[in-house]
Amino acid sequence: MSDVEIVNDESTHAEGDVSPDVPARVISSVIGLMGFFTALLVGLVVGNPGVTIVLRALLAMAVCAVVGRVIGTVGEICVREFLANFKTNRPKPVLPEQLQQLYKIRAADEAIREQLKKAA
Repeated sequence: MSDVEIVNDESTHAEGDVSPDVPARVISSVIGLMGFFTALLVGLVVGNPGVTIVLRALLAMAVCAVVGRVIGTVGEICVREFLANFKTNRPKPVLPEQLQQLYKIRAADEAIREQLKKAA
């Protein structure tokens, strides 16, 4: 047996299994939190009052979340288009006839071995 396992495309998740905007939401959240943290840190370093720091940090978080959502959506569309083009330009290779025959012989050999083990 080899260490490589061939997986059919049918066994992977269908497109409808996961919400299509999950990566965009994750990117939006991360960029929003980064904006919030950065605004807090800059406000503390400058020495602004606490209320001003928090209000500006919340505003920065909202703006960064919207920008992150746009960036995530654009990135997701680019990746989907690339994968679609990749799959259409590179169809699945067909196994050579000799290799197909070898796999059939191997499967028959395995079946015979299993029958002999059961009989023994």
